[in-house]
Amino acid sequence: MKIIHIKDQEHEMILDPLCAAIGNFDGLHLGHQKLIAECKRHNYKSAVLTFYPHPYVYLKKIPKYKLITPIEHKSDILAKMGIDYLLIIEFNEAVAKLSKEAFIDWLKKLNIRACVCGYDFSFGRQAEGTIKDLQKEFEFYEVKKFIFEDVRVSSTYIRELLTLGDITKVNRLLGRVYSVRGRVKYGTQNGRLIGFPTANVEYNNYFIPANGVYFVTVQLDYKFYFGMCNIGNSPTFNFTPTTRLEVNIFGLDADIYGMQIEVFFYQKIRDELAYSSKDALVEQLTKDRKKCYLLSEAFNFTK
Repeated sequence: MKIIHIKDQEHEMILDPLCAAIGNFDGLHLGHQKLIAECKRHNYKSAVLTFYPHPYVYLKKIPKYKLITPIEHKSDILAKMGIDYLLIIEFNEAVAKLSKEAFIDWLKKLNIRACVCGYDFSFGRQAEGTIKDLQKEFEFYEVKKFIFEDVRVSSTYIRELLTLGDITKVNRLLGRVYSVRGRVKYGTQNGRLIGFPTANVEYNNYFIPANGVYFVTVQLDYKFYFGMCNIGNSPTFNFTPTTRLEVNIFGLDADIYGMQIEVFFYQKIRDELAYSSKDALVEQLTKDRKKCYLLSEAFNFTK
């Protein structure tokens, strides 16, 4: 897959005529996958046109808008889907103020011949452009809303499920296992002192699940390990206002500080709780680890 970063409307035309799926595609859930599959069906090179940073950074003034799939993670997933081009438009105030006509002209300059969009897609200044405008100018393919298990699949709904910690349903709607990538950084070392050493993961711009303990797998240097992950604020010892993502990796005894890992979430074990003593916490963590070991024996895990 060829990745092209586009900073303004003067970008040179792409030589291959393109059929482009257009949208934010945060999460690349089953609904998004339907758009991408449609895009690949036609006789042009397939492309996904998306925006970075997320338009809400400007449109809703949320400078640190959290994402289910930050742009690097999204790029890797799209490459595995067999897309030919990923076009990343740098979203800023100038792009937000483009008229619908100017945006359509921009698409034509990029050599986009056909568009695939969701039924509710809008674009241009104050969302004045609709799919009807695109239908007049391009070969156009509309993808209706995607219903799965009696709900409309959307990034907003998946965020709600993550907030509830319903990882099992999140994974079904994503069509893959939800995961977070990040570097291992130094933490408080409290886990090591009580026999449960953890990798403190720098999760940056990810929209992470609700506080609690989760059964996970961890990918490190192309190897997979089982583990349990705690997301929270350490209410028993050294409370922190910043939410931490810490993983106890089973069977790994190595210095991995500074290394990149990916944590795959399968099931929430329990909520995060405060305990009256260190012994009470250790007793609960022992139960959690036992439950995770049982889960690791019961399922056949894949990437």
